[in-house]
Amino acid sequence: MSFIQHLAPARAPARGCTYNLFRNTPRPELLCAVPEDRPVPGFLDPSGWRFEQTLRPSDRSPAGFDEWAARAGVRFNGFYLFQITASRNVLAA
Repeated sequence: MSFIQHLAPARAPARGCTYNLFRNTPRPELLCAVPEDRPVPGFLDPSGWRFEQTLRPSDRSPAGFDEWAARAGVRFNGFYLFQITASRNVLAA
């Protein structure tokens, strides 16, 4: 019997959906991801949040975005809050 070792993929798998990202204006490191087919939560009002960008499945995730946590957050809350963890506050395109 031979032992076959399976290697992890060289690239992370693509996200399953497209998210609209909103940035908190008082705390710019805080973002909220909302799947494009879900309603935007009421707390994302223009006085404290602004639309940042659309995050498509093939786009690179911003630092701090965790796909597993995003799926769980959306499942239970309809959105996913996360914090940029890199020293730069710019989203990767």
